Amino acid sequence: MLNLDELKRSCCEGTSHIPEIREVLPSNENLVNISYIFKALADSTRLKMLYALLDYEICVGEMANLLEIPQSHVSHQFRILKKYGIVDFRKDKKMSFYHIKDEYIKALLKTMLKNIKE
Repeated sequence: MLNLDELKRSCCEGTSHIPEIREVLPSNENLVNISYIFKALADSTRLKMLYALLDYEICVGEMANLLEIPQSHVSHQFRILKKYGIVDFRKDKKMSFYHIKDEYIKALLKTMLKNIKE
């Protein structure tokens, strides 16, 4: 639980910390990239796909079997996740195997699930 007593209070009618706050704000470019990740995560099908990918590389057909949805729908969702840099794939003969691209996405997903369960 967050300890509110540790937070600095900034107020327009008292002590303002605007210069300090501005120094730690992410750049607009970084904020846009972060918002894209959250936009991609805002869909329950894509989230389910990502949780399936935590410890696996999965082809489109296998993901369609797992989720019991058409392959075209899975492919569309993978395109969105790839567009936002969340997943990548590697080819093995004619098959493409998708995986989560970066560990921080895995950590975020695990943290969110853990905190929701508590």
